[in-house]
Amino acid sequence: MRIILFVNRDFESNLAYYFLKEELEKHDVKIYYSESVGKKKLKPKDLLEIEFYEKEFFFGDIVATIKQHNIATDFEFFNEDFKSFELLPCANVNTAAFIEEVRQSEPDLFISIRFGKIFRDEMIGIPKKGIINLHSAILPDYRGIMGTLHNLKDSRSDYGCTLHYIDSGTIDTGQIIKIAKTSIHKNRSLLWHIIMLYPLGCEMILECIQKLQVVNRLPSIEQDMAEGNYFSIPNHEDFTALTNCSIASFNWNDYIEIVAEFISPHLMHKLEQRNES
Repeated sequence: MRIILFVNRDFESNLAYYFLKEELEKHDVKIYYSESVGKKKLKPKDLLEIEFYEKEFFFGDIVATIKQHNIATDFEFFNEDFKSFELLPCANVNTAAFIEEVRQSEPDLFISIRFGKIFRDEMIGIPKKGIINLHSAILPDYRGIMGTLHNLKDSRSDYGCTLHYIDSGTIDTGQIIKIAKTSIHKNRSLLWHIIMLYPLGCEMILECIQKLQVVNRLPSIEQDMAEGNYFSIPNHEDFTALTNCSIASFNWNDYIEIVAEFISPHLMHKLEQRNES
């Protein structure tokens, strides 16, 4: 299939690509990325700290440590060294020029993972098999931004992610293909919970890619829009509520444990040394 992957340039999207890479290499793939979601000046310090470790530290300090110590890894970063597919920035997904550029690729499928732009009707109509989006929260309960935060502060026993279609320019309202759930660990941070959704979510995407090679549309169900809530950029009070549930927004040990697991175990000691200095 001809697949266009729309991602955000951050740890989670890059990790998702790591899980999808083996399957994507069997297809004709192009990747477009956005740089952020939401306006930085409106974000509380807890969210800015999370974003620092999702972006600046991830593509800066971690990549620098790998190069400095010649650490072997099969993890391919979304940076200037990325070679597997064409990787291009996307500032506006709905301009006439970009729409024409995409249309000329004659794509079968769009896959959206943390992409920071909203698809409008003309773009939505391009891929023959539609647009599937991995939303890092349970729908329709937690639509919008950082649903995992709101899920955790609601003191539920589980949380999850949703694979759904994008059929309109509204946010997180498309028909649901599948939901994956897992247990909440109160001794782990918010960022740990968010990152650990992507192995689950990519399992669903891989299953869908396989099925879409023989069908044009996957079985899906309408969301009940009377249920759930839409959340915008979380504020200081949201993070205070999370703290009151005894869950940290960020934990260094969680972070380097994940980096060591998915990128290289040799990174853990080196990053600990870098953090101490």
